[in-house]
Amino acid sequence: MKREAVAVATRLASTYPDDALTSALLGSAYYNTGQSVEAMQHLRRCIALSPGQGGAYETLARIAYEKGEPEEAARLAQEALKHGPPNPDVLNQLGRALLDQGKAEEAIRSLQQATSLPQSTSESHYLLGQAHLQSGVPAQAKASFLKAITLLPDHTQAAFGLMTACQRLGQTEKAARYREQFQKLEALDRRALSDRSAQEDTLTGLPLVRKTVARTLFGAAQIHRAHQQPENAAELFFRAASLDPDQPTYRAALESYYVQRKTLADGVRAFEKLAAGQPGNHLNFLFLGRLHGRLQQFDDAAESYRKVQELAPAWPEGYRAQAELYLRAARMLPEAVTLARKAVELAPTAPHFHLLAAVCAENNDRASAVNAMKRAVTLEPDRALYREFLLKLQEAPSP
Repeated sequence: MKREAVAVATRLASTYPDDALTSALLGSAYYNTGQSVEAMQHLRRCIALSPGQGGAYETLARIAYEKGEPEEAARLAQEALKHGPPNPDVLNQLGRALLDQGKAEEAIRSLQQATSLPQSTSESHYLLGQAHLQSGVPAQAKASFLKAITLLPDHTQAAFGLMTACQRLGQTEKAARYREQFQKLEALDRRALSDRSAQEDTLTGLPLVRKTVARTLFGAAQIHRAHQQPENAAELFFRAASLDPDQPTYRAALESYYVQRKTLADGVRAFEKLAAGQPGNHLNFLFLGRLHGRLQQFDDAAESYRKVQELAPAWPEGYRAQAELYLRAARMLPEAVTLARKAVELAPTAPHFHLLAAVCAENNDRASAVNAMKRAVTLEPDRALYREFLLKLQEAPSP
């Protein structure tokens, strides 16, 4: 399967030899197959064609670190940060490389930036704890390790870090508790490693491989689309979706292809094929329902959305989509209220309250519509659409 990704990327690079993104894609494909020398060749070509490609620097930094070259890894990570937005992965990579060089204070600056990002990772906090330990500040190290454990309770090395920080702080009872936690997690890790070793020739690791290959194929599809080759892009969007059942982006891109070409019936057949191959995947049925809806195939759309609810009963999207279908068609309106209320129950967001207000209004339940719309305005007071709809409901004559 990894060879498939390399083959697709190779053909793409031959077709568009002067496109930097094709070299980056081919470099990543080689890296994912463990062929670092070939990966470096294509990633460097990417940078030669377009020096601002931060992603290429980031992958080169990972390769350098894996080769035991922390100085080069740090330099490349810093280049990645110059040419792209900061992200936890590259900041963590920079922090690791600096720690390996004994540059704890510099590592702290990088890792503090990583932990201040909107969605900081457990690994960032763990590495920051390591940097504080290396700097001789066990109290701050302890705080960072505790945050790492909060985000990922089974972070084995963070538990070891907590034990070490507590020992240095003279907190013997807490150190003993974290030692026990570390030993339990380490035993679980050994067992998991043993299980993986026993199954190394089976399907172990296949889901990750499929996701990695799917990302490569999706990248290739985007390049084909940028070069006005939509048919080639669509084939790869479909293949990516078939490899990764959890990624809605691939399905949205495939849906967009059929919508733009106005070949919705072909789109239905494509998603029916995906659904047949992944019968337990709710995402396929959601997009299938959307295409049926665009074709005014009301009953088929409703059936697809019911399938979404069956497969993912705690996901609000299936209920929301069916309620909107009924609202647009002005059919099954009492049931639309039930569906909209379920969406609100699962995710009390402003758009869901707006939908509930709309279906209540269509059912001549103005009081419920006003109450729902007030909730929407409270959640998003700056949204003019919501304020205007609330005013319209309030000013409407009583039925």
